[in-house]
Amino acid sequence: MRKGTLSTMFTLVPADEIERRVAAFQTGLVAASIDAALIVESADLYYLTGTVADAHLVVPAAGAPTYLVRRDLGRAVAESALERVVAFTSFRDLGLALAQSAGTTTVVGLELDVLPVAHLRRFEKALPGVSFVDCMPALRAVRAVKSEWELGRIRSAARQLDAAFAAVPGLIANGTTDRAIQIELERVLRHAGHQGPCRFRGMNGEMYFGAVLAGPDAAVAAASDTPLGGWGPSPAVGRGPRAGAVQPGTAVTVDLVGAADGYLADATRTFSLGDLPPMLAAALDVCERILEEAEGLLVPGTPWHLPYQRGLEIATDAGYGDAYMGVGSSRVSFLGHGIGLEINEPPFLARGLDHALAAGNVVAVEPKLVFPGVGAVGVENSYAIRASGPPELLTPVPGWPRT
Repeated sequence: MRKGTLSTMFTLVPADEIERRVAAFQTGLVAASIDAALIVESADLYYLTGTVADAHLVVPAAGAPTYLVRRDLGRAVAESALERVVAFTSFRDLGLALAQSAGTTTVVGLELDVLPVAHLRRFEKALPGVSFVDCMPALRAVRAVKSEWELGRIRSAARQLDAAFAAVPGLIANGTTDRAIQIELERVLRHAGHQGPCRFRGMNGEMYFGAVLAGPDAAVAAASDTPLGGWGPSPAVGRGPRAGAVQPGTAVTVDLVGAADGYLADATRTFSLGDLPPMLAAALDVCERILEEAEGLLVPGTPWHLPYQRGLEIATDAGYGDAYMGVGSSRVSFLGHGIGLEINEPPFLARGLDHALAAGNVVAVEPKLVFPGVGAVGVENSYAIRASGPPELLTPVPGWPRT
């Protein structure tokens, strides 16, 4: 039973939602012969507990999990639906706490995709005789299938994008900059309920609202695994708008991320002041054809690689193969990605991946064509894959389909 008054202040994850997630994760642990998992990463903690704390979550392969909280215990008790939320004051007590929660354990799962080596060394010292393995394949499989409660949060994030994209035409004017447009759109998003920070899994993962990129700056590659980069405000950031000027015929790509209660929605639209030049207009038409084709493939059983491959075929047939999803070494090898608590979740609609789409997957599909020295165009929508029938379009924001 939750305590305190936080339930009247925030949207809390329902108890049955937490119970379902934990049970599904435990099924994966059993299948992988893992005795217990130790979870410490924020997105995973929130997914399995309903709150984020300085804590260790012990999930045994069978039985109730225990949330070992260092900071802040009172808040964790109020926000989490877990029954066992207890104080954790010393790392030296981890072995005892693990034994009390999970019994005798010889194989412990860790989030080895993101866990710092320093943490691993501490676990090895605190838990001698234990073998450590990666539990993320089991947890990723659970997180990749969204519940109706999760879809409700994603739809809320998408409504933020609706407000932002509706504001764009009134912001584009001769001489304004992509940076000025982005600043105003961030204001619109925050007033629409955007939480601010967005999670991007992995080392050096940083993301906030997305990016508005005008003209040639949109074709500038960045270090991130994205088709569009931009110069950013300085080399310290190296991504996003610098201050590209909007002029008649300039392509302005607006790639935004909504965020509500931790969950994300992702969409892109291409705008211009007046008509786009014929070449960019034709390229945008190709992007829309690719997206339409991809929509028809978003059904259970489709191999992850197929939307990417079909997009490449369409772009190549239209003469834009070299511009598909980037240029040269900066080209990315995916057409889309899963979204949820993080912007880069499975499934990945990427080259060479033969896993199959499943009902409950949520994906953002983002065909983009990049032309160095000229600019970039693209379109993107987020979709929920259904057990039967077409996918649910989660981002019916202005501009799709283009009239």
